[in-house]
Amino acid sequence: MTRRRRNTPKQQARTELAGEAQKTDGPLSPCHALTIQYQHFIPRFILRRFQVGPVKSKTERQREFRRTGVDPEYVHYYDVATGSLDIRPIGKVYGVPNVYQDVRNTRNINELEEKLAELERHAASIIMDLHKALPQGTFTLKRRSLELLRKFLFIMHYRNVSCSGTYFQADHPENAGGRQWIEAFMKAKGIQSAVEIWLHFLRYYLDTSHSDIMRDAAKLVEKYGEEGLQKMMTESHIPPGLENFPAYTYHTHANAYFFSIWEAAEGEEFIITDNAFGLWEGSGHGCTDLHRIFVVSPRIALVLRNVLLRPEMKGYINPRAFVSSLLNVNPTPPTPIYASGAHGAHINHINFQSAMSLARYRSSKKGGNDSFVFKITKLSRPQTLAFNSVVLVNVTKKGSLTFLSGGSMLRTARAFRSSPANFLAGDLLIPLIAQLTNTMETEVSTLPPPLQSPADLNVLTLISVGALCAFFVFFFWF
Repeated sequence: MTRRRRNTPKQQARTELAGEAQKTDGPLSPCHALTIQYQHFIPRFILRRFQVGPVKSKTERQREFRRTGVDPEYVHYYDVATGSLDIRPIGKVYGVPNVYQDVRNTRNINELEEKLAELERHAASIIMDLHKALPQGTFTLKRRSLELLRKFLFIMHYRNVSCSGTYFQADHPENAGGRQWIEAFMKAKGIQSAVEIWLHFLRYYLDTSHSDIMRDAAKLVEKYGEEGLQKMMTESHIPPGLENFPAYTYHTHANAYFFSIWEAAEGEEFIITDNAFGLWEGSGHGCTDLHRIFVVSPRIALVLRNVLLRPEMKGYINPRAFVSSLLNVNPTPPTPIYASGAHGAHINHINFQSAMSLARYRSSKKGGNDSFVFKITKLSRPQTLAFNSVVLVNVTKKGSLTFLSGGSMLRTARAFRSSPANFLAGDLLIPLIAQLTNTMETEVSTLPPPLQSPADLNVLTLISVGALCAFFVFFFWF
C-alpha cells in the first residue's frame, strides 16, 4: 500500500541471549486488558547494542531493578526538537504506548506484541551469531534462518508507528489505486479504521510462515503476472476480491533485493534514529529504493540491495542511471550451497519463470536444507561516514538519534555538516556537536600528561578530530 521514501516518525526465560530479546509473561486477563504498555518499534535487543556501560543478562537486570527500582539499561539520546543530549532508559525510548494493542481481540489485547517478541527472540539469536562471526569475515545461514531474518526485517519496516494510520488509509493520495480494494476489504471484515486493517495484516504476516506468504503471492503472480500486479499498484486499481494482496508486497521485498551484511570501519560506528530502521535510499531505472537499510548494532547494518545492482547486471544496465550515496560499496551476493550438492546461482530442475515452482522448491524439505554463505562487507571510513549521512539526512525536526561512543558520533556529525549538500539538515546537529565537543574537551582536560612525543600527539589529534525490476526478481532471490 502506501510506499514512502522516508520513514517518518513516530519470559523470554528459555534463553538468555545476554538479555537480547524481551517477551511478555503470557496472555493478559481481561482485568489487565487496558493496562498501558510501552511497545517498542525498535526492539530492545538492538538498543542494548548501543547501551551505555556493560550489557547485563536478564537475571542481572531483574536483580538490580528489585534492588533499586530503576531500569538499569540506558542509551545516549539526542532529542532534535529540544537540542538536548542525555542518557535515557531503554525502556522509555523508541516506542509508543499500546501501538500494537488489538481491541478486537477480547481474549488477549496484547497478543500481537507477544508474537512480535517471539519473532524478535529468534532474530536476536541469529544476529548474536553474526556478531560472533565478524572475525571470520563470512557468515553462513540455512534457508529457514535467512527467511526468518528477512521476515523480521520486513515486519520491522511494516510495524513502524508511522505506517499504522496511513498504510491502508483509503483516502491517502498514494493509495489511490488501492482505495476500492481497501474499502471492500474493510466492509467484508467489519473493520472500522486504517489502523485496524494495519493490525489485521500485521497478524497475517506474524502468523503465516515466510514460505506460505510467498506461496500466496505466487498464486497472484501466476494469475496476473508481475507486470499486471505492478500496474494495479501504480496505474489502475486493485480488484476488491484479492484478499491476500499484501502478500505481494512481501514477495517484492523478498525477491527484488539481495541480502548483504555491512560492517563499520574500525574506529567508526553506525548510528540509529527513530525513522531509520528500514530506510529507503537511492533510485534509478524505475526503482525508487535501491537500498533498504537496517542498522542492528554499532558494528553491523543489514542492507537489502536491489537486484539491478548485482555484479552480473553491470553489462546490461548503465550505472550512470542510478542515483545513490552508496554505489561505491560493492557487497557480494551470497553464495548458495544447495542440498542437492549443486553450487552456483541456478538449479536445473526448477522453472525460474514460474513463481509457484520457485515457491514450492523453497518451501520443500530439500530447499530448507540449502545454505547461503555471506561475505561480510567491511566498509572504509569514508563509506561508513557516507552511510551515516544517509541516516542523518532523513532526521526530522521532531526526531531523535542514538549512538554508542561520543568520539565517533562527533566525527560523523562534523563530516555530515561539512558537505554543502547537507547545509540545512546539518543545522539540526549544531547543539549535538557543541555538547559532544564540550564533553570531549572535559574528558581530555582530566587526563594525565601523555606519554607520547609531541609529534606523535599531533598525529593522534589529527586522526581523532578530522518496472524493470520485475524482469529479474525470479533469478536473483537471496
